[in-house]
Amino acid sequence: MEKQRRDQMKDLYSKLASLLRLQSYERIPLPGLLEKATDSIKQWKETVDRLTARKKELENELRGAMSQEINLHVVQVSEMDSNLEVNLIIRTSNKKIELRRVLSIIEQGGAEIINYSLSCVGQNTHYTIHAQALYSRFGIDSSLIEYNLKQLVS
Repeated sequence: MEKQRRDQMKDLYSKLASLLRLQSYERIPLPGLLEKATDSIKQWKETVDRLTARKKELENELRGAMSQEINLHVVQVSEMDSNLEVNLIIRTSNKKIELRRVLSIIEQGGAEIINYSLSCVGQNTHYTIHAQALYSRFGIDSSLIEYNLKQLVS
């Protein structure tokens, strides 16, 4: 009975370690593992809060732009660990942007495209692109990607 409980706890800690993306060779004492989990959850919450605020900001920009019929080019590049999310909103009546050029810019920044989607709402085209670092040691140059995308859409 006690051995079964210990095995179950060991399995649960192993699952927690895999969720934290710890390598199998990383041996962390259980209190350290719980502390790392707590820190990760706090960091994820901060990221969610920051992205939620940014989403509201972009929605407000979009509402304002749609009501004023001005040129709309929104570029947002978010990086977390070795993952990247790119959001573009472009008024299609003003400029045609080829998706392959956007993807090429992201790949030149050291990222590998995982998936992407685009949708058209009125005169706006929304692009969402997910990527990860091609080589995790080198990371992603998100500032270069953002700069080049802004150059492309302006």
